Amino acid sequence: MNEKMVFAATVVLEVLLGGSLVLTLRLPGFRAWPPPGKNSWQYYFVWVATIASYIGIVVVGILDWNSLAINPWLRYPVGILLMIFGFTLAMWGVRTLGIHTSQGLGGDLVREGPYRFTRNPQYVGDIAIIIGYIFLSNSKMALIVGILGILWFVLAPFAEEPWLRDQLGDAYDEYLTEVPRFILVKRRKDAG
Repeated sequence: MNEKMVFAATVVLEVLLGGSLVLTLRLPGFRAWPPPGKNSWQYYFVWVATIASYIGIVVVGILDWNSLAINPWLRYPVGILLMIFGFTLAMWGVRTLGIHTSQGLGGDLVREGPYRFTRNPQYVGDIAIIIGYIFLSNSKMALIVGILGILWFVLAPFAEEPWLRDQLGDAYDEYLTEVPRFILVKRRKDAG
């Protein structure tokens, strides 16, 4: 299989995924994520495209291995540590939230585990995995498709938050003031 074909297919998948989030944000009656149900086209579209694009990132990185100029003394430890950190954080988030809720199918507000530190530990973990893989593969093509993949994880909370507000009400609004969307930046409860 040709790396340019895999690269192009992965770019198309990620543009479609990103576009579905933009449509969700811009069109009030359209919602790709979170999906309206497990048997909806949105559920299958998002999950199949996400898994296929993850596979695409990995395959592109393998086929285009070492096309960047990252020092091996830096790329291996940084890449491996980021991937281990990201996987651990994402799995901690899935275990804490549960599979059903992690699939975007609704649930209760969770404030324990990694959700004490970030509202989106699974996204933060996935971003760390992708960045780690970019370092590890040292690939220009993996860098490009990786950035597109990261963009989805950055946009997804903006599509989720209005839906979560509708589902969880005032408790979610309070949670928004207590825990940062991603990391580090935390809103202050009392300004002044």
